[in-house]
Amino acid sequence: MTAIKIGDRIKLVSTDNPYTRLKPGDSGVVWDITTFGLSNEETKQIWIHWDDGGSLALIEGKDEWEIIVSESK
Repeated sequence: MTAIKIGDRIKLVSTDNPYTRLKPGDSGVVWDITTFGLSNEETKQIWIHWDDGGSLALIEGKDEWEIIVSESK
């Protein structure tokens, strides 16, 4: 699996977040990556500027996405 980076363009595959209007196929650009502790494990939040104007984060291990354009850094 390719590591996601700030500047990567991604496409949403699936999310289990019932409070979003995002749907599979929506896309955006990664603007930040943060970590937080959850059950003694570090989990990544992938913050996206979505093309629809939103900025909801995806959670590694819960949400699925594809990198469609990788920022080469």
